[in-house]
Amino acid sequence: MYEKILECPNEIKILIYSFFVYIDIDVELLKVLFCLMLIDTFLGVVKVIVLEKTFYFKKLILGFVSKLAVLVIPMSLNLMGKGLNYDFNWFITLVIDLLIVSDGISIFSNVIAIKTKQEVKNFDALTKLLKAIRSSLINLFKRFLDTIDEKNNRM
Repeated sequence: MYEKILECPNEIKILIYSFFVYIDIDVELLKVLFCLMLIDTFLGVVKVIVLEKTFYFKKLILGFVSKLAVLVIPMSLNLMGKGLNYDFNWFITLVIDLLIVSDGISIFSNVIAIKTKQEVKNFDALTKLLKAIRSSLINLFKRFLDTIDEKNNRM
């Protein structure tokens, strides 16, 4: 099966781009975010080596996979918006922009740690962003349910 997947990389690329076109996410922004994630991961590895900490390949893979999983957030938000007939594009762009800034901050922290050879406390903007998105979606859902409830009570 894996060999068959390797035989059709262009088809897979077309499928992925088609998906991004369907959900109407700016592919260029995602490319920038992905590049920043790669740079941040590379600098994180360099930081571990410079600070003479123990390097764990499992931690590297889990970190990179968790960074890629972050890309699911804007995609799922956009799909939810499409399903509810809402235009979330401005919000999706905002989320991707914030993810870009978050990775940029992480890159700066890694560079400072490499230069000073001291661990730098990183501001975890991503976790705060995820919690804010979750809270906003819960509030939106509650308002939606309240609106439905009000319409049913009027009948």
